[in-house]
Amino acid sequence: MKKKFTFIGVLLFLICNDCTAQTSNDIYDVKVDSLKIENINRSYSFYIPKGIKEKAKLILVLHGATMTSKLMLEYTGYEFNRLAHASKDAIIVYPQAYDNRWNDCKIALPHKAKLLDLDEASFFTAIIERFTNNNNIDKTNVFVVGFSNGGHMVYKLAKQNPDIFKGFAAIAGNIPVASNNDCFTKKIPVSILIANGTSDPIIPYLGGEIMSPDGTKRGKMLPTLNTLKYWTDLINCDKITLIKKELLDLNKEDNSNATIYEYECKKQNKKVQLIEIANGGHNIPNPSFESWPNSLGNVNKDINLPELIINFFNSLN
Repeated sequence: MKKKFTFIGVLLFLICNDCTAQTSNDIYDVKVDSLKIENINRSYSFYIPKGIKEKAKLILVLHGATMTSKLMLEYTGYEFNRLAHASKDAIIVYPQAYDNRWNDCKIALPHKAKLLDLDEASFFTAIIERFTNNNNIDKTNVFVVGFSNGGHMVYKLAKQNPDIFKGFAAIAGNIPVASNNDCFTKKIPVSILIANGTSDPIIPYLGGEIMSPDGTKRGKMLPTLNTLKYWTDLINCDKITLIKKELLDLNKEDNSNATIYEYECKKQNKKVQLIEIANGGHNIPNPSFESWPNSLGNVNKDINLPELIINFFNSLN
């Protein structure tokens, strides 16, 4: 069921009115907890399906800049929870960034998490340990998804902490250019999905300066295809299989369609996937939420991006 919300302002992180779901459905049974990391209380929301299987997967979902974990639930339409509810094989965690922003790889980030140089990986590792101890999750099946600033955080994790997660997914984000990058990289191949709109008004698909609506300069980013090449080059495989799949254009009125490009190295058991959303904006297409601010660009109405991400994670052996 699609939900409509009223928003104040122009960004996805704006306060929404009456966002609390009025339903007894299991997928809305979200709890909140916290951990002390670097002497700072760090909170997270989480969803555990009723009747969950033993040794379940753990999926972390990271919000964008100035957003909250609650807004990430709303903007994904609770789709990750719905999919976990159907499969009974995954716990979904929505970590909350300090001061609503992640300490990603971009140098041009004048916010508290960057100034304090917070060790975000320690936060995520502590979450994984807690769910391992309390819920007996399978530590070999841990995944991370991020949107916008959260997507940039995913890239940092894939570069610096590739062994923590089995699979990665970055939405509406690219890798910063060298002059705007303060991350090291272990240059270890990973399985990663990239989902970008070609008409994103915030993170240009073709690269360049981040177009921050508040006028803050956040540095330049690589084009999407260069970001894709960074990850495919790491595979370093004798034979990489490329599969191109054009997804059905189910809604002709959205002026958008999506194509999947998947690069697979069976020898290394790694996959890199690009979901190119033609004329897509800075958003997370899904059937349960479509009230994105117009300033964030066109919303594709053909695809359920959370479902495509879960399918990608499930395909990793």
